[in-house]
Amino acid sequence: MRTSDARLVDFGRVIRRARRERDMSQEALAQAAGLAAKHVSEIERANRDVRLTTLLQLAEGLDLLPGELLSLYDEQRRDGPGGGASRR
Repeated sequence: MRTSDARLVDFGRVIRRARRERDMSQEALAQAAGLAAKHVSEIERANRDVRLTTLLQLAEGLDLLPGELLSLYDEQRRDGPGGGASRR
């Protein structure tokens, strides 16, 4: 089994948490972001690296500014597995 980069694990946690806070399924986020549901699943499980364009699409799908999404990521990295409180 592949060992995931801790940064990808943290980003996946941020996406999952933000999605759940909005009561969205992976399919709903994928549709809102213009991505495949499998792509969202792989990001949340840290099985896929994220391009800038994908980050922008995810932010839009979550109704966040890209900087807000990155701030949530920074909180996750700083605060660890439990993550920080969402700013929204």
